[in-house]
Amino acid sequence: MNDNDQTLTQRIKELEGRALKARLEAMKIAATLLAKESSLLAEPRSNTIHKGDLAVLRAQYDRLAKTADEAQALIDKLQAEEHDRKYHR
Repeated sequence: MNDNDQTLTQRIKELEGRALKARLEAMKIAATLLAKESSLLAEPRSNTIHKGDLAVLRAQYDRLAKTADEAQALIDKLQAEEHDRKYHR
């Protein structure tokens, strides 16, 4: 394995770690979001503070999901490149 292959492999591992971190954080936010939405449904009078909190949580979730998706797309591209280097020289 040459330096380019090691660098590529290392980059893939770093991206996998970043994607995993984003996914885990997104799952935590999704759980909080579901709990808050559930409590709002249980309250006949929802207040606007909770609705603002929900909007913030949704935005955070969307950002994290996008980060994870972009990282996964790059991981897939790098893995394909790595495969080409190893087997199609």
